[in-house]
Amino acid sequence: MSVADIRQMIGTWRDAALRSIDAGFDICEIHGAHGYLIHQFLSPLANRRNDGYGGDLQGRMRFALEITEAVRAIWPQDRPVFFRCSATDGPGLEWTIEDTVVLSRELMARGVDVITCSSGGIAGPINTALVPRTPGYHVAYADRVRREVGIKTVAVGLITEAHHAEQILCAGQADLIALARELLYDPHWPVHAAKALGIENYLEVLPQYLSYWLKRREEVRRLSLSTAN
Repeated sequence: MSVADIRQMIGTWRDAALRSIDAGFDICEIHGAHGYLIHQFLSPLANRRNDGYGGDLQGRMRFALEITEAVRAIWPQDRPVFFRCSATDGPGLEWTIEDTVVLSRELMARGVDVITCSSGGIAGPINTALVPRTPGYHVAYADRVRREVGIKTVAVGLITEAHHAEQILCAGQADLIALARELLYDPHWPVHAAKALGIENYLEVLPQYLSYWLKRREEVRRLSLSTAN
């Protein structure tokens, strides 16, 4: 990419954010992870440039930071901007959590409100010996960025149980929990989680037409249980 190409690409991010505002979105997340273009600039595994957008960490971060500045400049100040990053990457951890901490500080200075911590992307899925695929395997990254940078973070990665998610939040390891594949498996996970955690009005998060019938379902179920007993 030439510098002119980079300028044009930054403009397309700005335009996409404007369309998102028009569409009524409340949150904007800049995706700088998983091998996509911003991540390719950040990672020394992919970025071999010898101009101002390559070289050392400051140069490799420049593209991400300029996109963030362009998006934050037009995104409403009362709505948050998230940034998703690969906290570690490469077979030899060529991108480290220390790099992510530096990046997160720079992003916060430019108005980013929340960092979503994932991993891998440039060299394929990161080796499971380096990042074991256990429930909540990115939580430690979210925790460290939250503590060292003082920014809100999102924990993601095999968080499937309500009590596990609540434990992460209560321990102060992250401010938000993100789910992806688990919501494909169970689209009503938030409702089931609320019920599992003992929230009495858990059905209120649903649209009225759904909550009405599910309330009736609960009433009938309780009635049938009491009759059986």
